[in-house]
Amino acid sequence: MTEVAAVILTDEQDKILICRRGAGGNCAYLWEFPGGKREAGESLAACAVRECREELNIEVELGAVYDTHTFAYPDKEIAFTFFLGRIRAGTPVMRVHSGMCWVSRSELSGFQFCPADEDLVRRLAVGA
Repeated sequence: MTEVAAVILTDEQDKILICRRGAGGNCAYLWEFPGGKREAGESLAACAVRECREELNIEVELGAVYDTHTFAYPDKEIAFTFFLGRIRAGTPVMRVHSGMCWVSRSELSGFQFCPADEDLVRRLAVGA
């Protein structure tokens, strides 16, 4: 099973950073939270930090785990771990995504997310 760590990054106004995937794969051009696949020997927290550095050129400070769940896509099953976090250093730069924006919780429902993120997004939208 593939393990993925992602970060729900919030700013001082409690806006959340979301990123739009590029072409290819099951979730082409859908929105997601920054993160990616865990490498061998890497903790999930280290994976989340590394992925933010690689994808967005930022350093993050992780908080608690917000959610864990598994999701079965047609071609694979993925175990997700979502951390809460803040940017510690840097300004996000799109290196792999086709879009990026800070949104309020109430605005989340206006974006089409990857299927694996939909339940999480509903909970975030109501502040749960």
